Amino acid sequence: MRFDVKKYLFVGLEEDRSLFFSKAQEEGIIHFIDAKASTVKHIPQNAQDILKAIKILRGLPTAEQEEVVNFEITQEITQQILLLKEKSERLNEESRSVALDMARVEPFGDFSLNDIDYIQKEGHCKVQFYCAKMGKVESSDDEVLYVTSANGLDYFVAFNLIEKQYPHLIEMFVDNPWGTLKKRHQEISNEKHICEAKLKEYAKYNNFLHHALIDTFNDHQLQQTSNYIQTPTESEMIFSVEGWVPNNKESILQQFISEMNVHAEEIANDPNDVAPTYLENTGAARIGEDLVHIYDTPSNADKDPSVWVLVFFALFFSMIIGDGGYGLIMLLVALYIRNKHTKLTKAGKRTLDLVTILAFSVIAWGVLTTSFFGVTIAPDSSLRKVSLMSWLVEKKVDYHIQHHDETYQGWIKTYPQLATSSDPTEFLMQAHTTSSNGLVSYDAYNKFSDNIMMELALFVGVLHIILSMLRYIRRNPQNIGWVIFLVGAYLYTPIFLGAVSLVNFVFGIDQQAVAQNAIYMMYGGAAIAVIIAIYKHRWLGLLEATVVIQIFGDVLSYLRLYALGLSGSMLTATMNEMAASSPLVFGILILILGHIVNLVLSIMGGVIHGLRLNFLEWYHYCFEGGGKMFNPLKKIDIE
Repeated sequence: MRFDVKKYLFVGLEEDRSLFFSKAQEEGIIHFIDAKASTVKHIPQNAQDILKAIKILRGLPTAEQEEVVNFEITQEITQQILLLKEKSERLNEESRSVALDMARVEPFGDFSLNDIDYIQKEGHCKVQFYCAKMGKVESSDDEVLYVTSANGLDYFVAFNLIEKQYPHLIEMFVDNPWGTLKKRHQEISNEKHICEAKLKEYAKYNNFLHHALIDTFNDHQLQQTSNYIQTPTESEMIFSVEGWVPNNKESILQQFISEMNVHAEEIANDPNDVAPTYLENTGAARIGEDLVHIYDTPSNADKDPSVWVLVFFALFFSMIIGDGGYGLIMLLVALYIRNKHTKLTKAGKRTLDLVTILAFSVIAWGVLTTSFFGVTIAPDSSLRKVSLMSWLVEKKVDYHIQHHDETYQGWIKTYPQLATSSDPTEFLMQAHTTSSNGLVSYDAYNKFSDNIMMELALFVGVLHIILSMLRYIRRNPQNIGWVIFLVGAYLYTPIFLGAVSLVNFVFGIDQQAVAQNAIYMMYGGAAIAVIIAIYKHRWLGLLEATVVIQIFGDVLSYLRLYALGLSGSMLTATMNEMAASSPLVFGILILILGHIVNLVLSIMGGVIHGLRLNFLEWYHYCFEGGGKMFNPLKKIDIE
């Protein structure tokens, strides 16, 4: 639910400023206004250091946490962790460098640089080391001696009176022999072991650093907000600051400021003020609020759409997945996570609750449509007694049987045995085909159910948009006309397509009567909308007629519910057929992999398109957005 916020001016003695802001932080009900209008948010260096230390400890093995309540040692612990990590990284880099040098000089063996210096001094010569591609150079000169071959290279050493270069030979400079490098590599390894052991000793401070980080952020936020005060012009003994307070929190405000020398007075909003949006929801509505914030923040004049978004997202999601078996898998996964991870954050619990709601929605839709893992269920099965889809299909078949219309004649032509069927269930049972591998397909049932599902998608779309228009009908009274237009368009579309609608075979209303009234509603509704728009906006109201194009496009967008559900069911049926016609092992593998892929794709489609229909099509008529979230000064707690 959205509550209006009021702008308050707080004036008090300077000596009470610290106490006032501390109390305000504890209550968490005031969104203070920065008088300097600073937009840059600075994170203190000590908080950044603690964050780095926490990330380091996160990569260490878990240890029993030590209870520390003295935050004064935070900086000491943080700096020790950072220094040890820096030293560990430096040692790792040096170890890699030494290992590369060892591999480079290893072909020359272990020798002493002192011996090389002695040879050069006493022999009055220069000792040089070379390498070349294997087989590229032959040691033909007396001063160039072949040493060995390794790693695709030939290695040479030369003794000359002066330094010389040879074709195809690359000179190598040996600063440290292999033995010295090996010794240093072992020393580094020992230092790394000691450093890592010391670092692991700090793993017990992981929880402590989390609490210290929260405490640091709270202190920083308090200090930063305390500087929002307006500079007094007459006296430095008082302070003043402005802030927003929700109207349902005013009693709390009056209670805590009465304990100090601070006066709060409601003031008028400045024309340039953008009041923040305060939403307060619990339970399922709080889950819906999380969904709303994915797209945008409602404006301070919007109605809270949280419950509406959640309900229709669950409906759209279930229609897109459309299989009760998949819903059961989602429910089992949610129950497993709930049982396995009992200490979830509040956001994590709400996410898990959302998955549970979606799982039950999918299961319910699967029951209503008798769809479980794409298994074919006969029309006369007892499982279909609770199926809404089966009831609608039978009503539609009965309508065609009673009227002997063009659709009925088409089925009689394809399946002559249906001519003697007067019972809808018998009609559906006889209109079937059997594949070469023995799988039965009930063609009539599949065809009628597909058509009904398409109409249900359009019906849900029309209903969704009508509800959107009705929510803001006081703000946009021309929506009255468009609601009438939408109802008329829905009733007229099946007649225009030469089809039978739910209105005909469920409610028994005559098609011709529906057609005539639908046309009146379409033209009359559009005319009402334009007339009201002209009354409100003068001649610019004529542009209201173009809204019909937007409405048409928005309603057709809901056909994605039918298309995505159909594609998922077709993929499921295909996987089942492939598995049935394959050897047992391959069949099981195809079945498992196929359903996993289909479930993942269906969930992706359900989330993306289920939210899209809310955020784009529905928001067109009942959402302004662009709001600023209510962000009070409050203490951050570890969940």
